[in-house]
Parts: sequence; C-alpha cells; structure tokens
Amino acid sequence: MIIMSNTNLSKFVPFELLLDNNSKKLGKAGDIELNFAVRKLFDMKEVIYDQNWVNQQKDDFDLYYMYRDLTRKQDKTIYLENNVRYDVTVIPPLTLGKELVKTAGHFHPDAKEGISFPEVYELMNGEGIYLLQKDTVENNTIEIIIVKAKAGDQILIPPGYGHITINPSKTETLVMNNLVSSAFSSIYGSIKEKQGASYLLLNDGNWIKNDQYSEEIKVIRKSPEKIVDQPFYLSFINNPDEWIFLNEPWTKDTW
Repeated sequence: MIIMSNTNLSKFVPFELLLDNNSKKLGKAGDIELNFAVRKLFDMKEVIYDQNWVNQQKDDFDLYYMYRDLTRKQDKTIYLENNVRYDVTVIPPLTLGKELVKTAGHFHPDAKEGISFPEVYELMNGEGIYLLQKDTVENNTIEIIIVKAKAGDQILIPPGYGHITINPSKTETLVMNNLVSSAFSSIYGSIKEKQGASYLLLNDGNWIKNDQYSEEIKVIRKSPEKIVDQPFYLSFINNPDEWIFLNEPWTKDTW
C-alpha cells in the first residue's frame, strides 16, 4: 500500500494547505510562512492522568502544534480590524500512558461581566472528541458536554465552558482550525490545578472521573452543529459581521 506523503486540506481555505504525513506538521500553507508553537510532554505534565508514566519519561517530545494567525497577507487587515484570529492545530496520534493525547485545556475570560468569550472549531482531518466543561458549579455538579466529530464538522464552545480536544485515533492526525477573539488570553490555571478536566478518556475507550474533583459529574453527549454553510475562513472574510458574537457574545440570541 502506498501512503500519500501529503493530505490536501485546501478545501477549507482559499490557498493550498497540505499536511505532511511524515512529519505530522503542516507542509505548506500557500505563501504563508509556517511558524508554530509546540506543546511538549513536559509542558503538559500536570494535566496528564497517568503520573507514573510521565515520571518515567526521560526525554521530552512534541505532542501537538499550534499555527496561530494562519492567514494570507491580503486577509490580515480584515482579521485585525475585527479582532479575530484564525488558528490551525495539528495533533498527531499518540498515547500518554493510560490516556489518549489531548490539548492542555483552558477557559476563556469574560467579554463583559457574566459572559465569557466563545470559540468555534472546524475539524479538517481525522477525528476529534471535544470535551466542554461548564465554568460554574451549581448544586455541587459540574456539567460536561462530549462532542464526537469528524472532518468537516463544526463545534461551538459557548460562553461559560472550558474545553479540551482529544485525538481518539491510533493512526490519523487530527487537524482543526478555530476562529476566536484576539482580544484575550486563555486561562489554563484551573484545569492545570485539578490535573485535567473532571472527566478523562482512557486508551481503552472508557471515561473515568478525575478524582481531583469532588463534585458530581453531569454528562451530556451532543452531535456537532452546523454554524455556517461555508468553511470558517471563507465565511469570515466574506461576511465578518456574521462573526460579531466572537467578541460580543451577548449579541447572539441563543447559545
């Protein structure tokens, strides 16, 4: 069997976008210079469930790659003027001891008092499991929403939720893009302090409660929802007003 060296993701953007299947990084993004931040194993040490495994690791290694503000030169102005950023994240298939590879997880600060910034994701390659954790705790209960997604699916992170993305595949690289307000910085502390989210997905496919949380866990399973009819990048540059809710979430009628 011949394995293609590149996976073409160009249908999601108005330029040639290729995933290099050998390096498991982006290989080309039109004329955009490919700069990325990398999240390494030891960066994630505090949020990994299998601490015995982590402590046995002698060498640090890459877990996933974040290409922030991956936009063409001619589109920079429209993104900047609207305080919106387009990012692409690449998560190769890995296991972290007993756990599947995941992002570090974070919450968003308030856009104004009582309502935090939202975010949207679009899966471009592979599979993804999106775990949303409600920021507020009522009646000693934490709400978890689990969304299983495939390429082409869109996922909304509403105000009030932190979130983590998991690559459940043992063979495929997860590639996703997101649109988010550029007016804030993510909050990693609360998830880091509790050694991850309140619900954890293990390699055997079982979910377990994180024993760092004393609250009851209410689990809701949802399907991805269609946010717009076009890929995010094209939708934004064609109609940025449709995305005002990323900076002003109170303008959206329902969540």
